[in-house]
Amino acid sequence: MPVKKISVSHIDSTRYVLTPKQRSTPVVIEQLRREAIHKRKKFCRLQFEKLLDSSYSGILKWYKSRQKRPPGPVGLPFVGYLPFLGKEPHKTFWNMRKKYGDIISVYLGPKYTIVLNEYKVAKEVLSHPGSLDRAPDLFKHLDDVGFVVENGARWVEQRRFTMSTAKGLGLGKDYWGTLIMEELFNLIQKLQKLKGKPFDISEDLLSSLNTNILSLLIGRRLGKDEVDKIHLSAEFADAAMTKMGPSNPASLVPGLRKTFEIFKIAGYDKARKTVLQFSSFLK
Repeated sequence: MPVKKISVSHIDSTRYVLTPKQRSTPVVIEQLRREAIHKRKKFCRLQFEKLLDSSYSGILKWYKSRQKRPPGPVGLPFVGYLPFLGKEPHKTFWNMRKKYGDIISVYLGPKYTIVLNEYKVAKEVLSHPGSLDRAPDLFKHLDDVGFVVENGARWVEQRRFTMSTAKGLGLGKDYWGTLIMEELFNLIQKLQKLKGKPFDISEDLLSSLNTNILSLLIGRRLGKDEVDKIHLSAEFADAAMTKMGPSNPASLVPGLRKTFEIFKIAGYDKARKTVLQFSSFLK
C-alpha cells in the first residue's frame, strides 16, 4: 500500500504553540511554592520567638515571686512536690524545717501551699480572719450535702452563723457539756483498761470525736442497737480523714478525684457513697 505524503502546509502549527499564559504557568507555580515556604518559615520563626519570650517571662516571673515567698523545695511540673512526700508527709515537712525554717512554701500538685512547722507560728497565722478559708472539699461536686463543703467567704459566713446558732441552742452549757463528758469518760475508761500498754489511739480518738459531734447534731448518743448508724458515722469519719485531707493528692490534682471514682481506685467510690448516705441520715 503506497504511503500518503502529508504536506507541512496542511498542519495547523498554532495548535502546538504555547500562549504567553501557558508558558508562564510553571514559573507562577514555582513562585507560589517559594512564597508559601517563605511564609511558613516566617510563621514558625515568629511562633518560636513568642515561645521563647513567654518562657523567659514565665521564668522571670516565677523567680521574682519566689523571692517574695517563704523558702521551700522546687517540685516537678504539674505534680509539684507530691512524689517526694513519701508515706508520712508530716515527717517529710518536719525534716524540711532544718533547711527551710518553720514556714515553708511548696507546690502540691498545681496548688501553691504554705506549711507551718511550729506551734506558735501556726497559732499566730490562724488567729487572722484571712486564714479561716479552707482547702476545697474533695466531694464538693456532690449535690446537697450541706455547707460543710463550702469554701471562701461563704464558709466564713456560714461558720459565723453556725457558731451563733449553736450557742443559742446551748453549746457550752450543761446539756451538751454532759454529752461530751460522758463520751470522754468512756474513752478514759478504755485507756485505763490498757494499764499503760502502748497502742494506736487514733481510731479510738476519732471514734470519740465523731460520737461527740454526732451527739451535738442529733441531740443524743446513738444507742447500741443502732449499729448500722454507728458504722456509717465511723465510715464517714474515716473518709473525712483519709480522703478529704487538704494534702491528699486527689484534692490537689485536677481531675484525679473523678478518675479515682470512675475506676474505683483507693476506695474513692466507696467514700463518695458513704458521704451521700451520711448526708441522707442527717436529714
